[in-house]
Amino acid sequence: MTFLRLTLLLCLLLSCWANAEQQNLTSQAQKLDTNALTQELKETVNKDIQQYSERHHWSNVVSKIKVQLPAAAASLPVCPTTFIIASQDNQSQPVGRLKRQVKCESPTLNWRLNATVYVQLTLPVMVARTLIHRDELITRGMLDSQMLQLKAPKNIITDAEQVIGLHAIRRIRQGQLITENLLKKPFLINKGDQVLIVAKKGKFEASTKGIALEHGKMHEQIRVENTATQKVIHARVFAQGKVETVF
Repeated sequence: MTFLRLTLLLCLLLSCWANAEQQNLTSQAQKLDTNALTQELKETVNKDIQQYSERHHWSNVVSKIKVQLPAAAASLPVCPTTFIIASQDNQSQPVGRLKRQVKCESPTLNWRLNATVYVQLTLPVMVARTLIHRDELITRGMLDSQMLQLKAPKNIITDAEQVIGLHAIRRIRQGQLITENLLKKPFLINKGDQVLIVAKKGKFEASTKGIALEHGKMHEQIRVENTATQKVIHARVFAQGKVETVF
């Protein structure tokens, strides 16, 4: 009788252990796969990088992406639907420290978590090959391409065609990174250009030739020397190579 009781007790213990082990395996199988979520976040951010690169003419971009999930993510239940991943920062340039929110929304389950994604990009950017003076017209020979590691948002230019024909707002040193805030659109009239001086008053209109003594954009007043009289006057730019006298 004692042997029978021991046998029954042993069977009961083995059965309980097997059930507990099965429940443990089932529980583990239903937990969130953080490795899969990390990979999905990397793919999502990589798509953002590709789209941004296409819009801003970036080429040969090499990305390094690291994802940091909160420790509690490993305890979350597996999501039965596709993750919803949304940006939680105001960065238009996908580089540096990015914030992404991951949401699981289904009829039976609803949770969310915040992830941090660190992005480092390596890409060719435009730098000054030579010293560029203030107001100087930028030509191809003044530019060079150099690889840059981008760890935070920066206003860079990667295509020489975006720079050629513009003017420098200030002096740019040799080897200095060229950014949009250093450039301005070309003048309609450049210093030393021969211009047509137009004088209008009522129905009367006359014109003569002159030499621009300053750079000028549309509607700007510049000093112009009348070629015939050598007199310096102030005139307003109204077209390419044309100014009108200011009365």
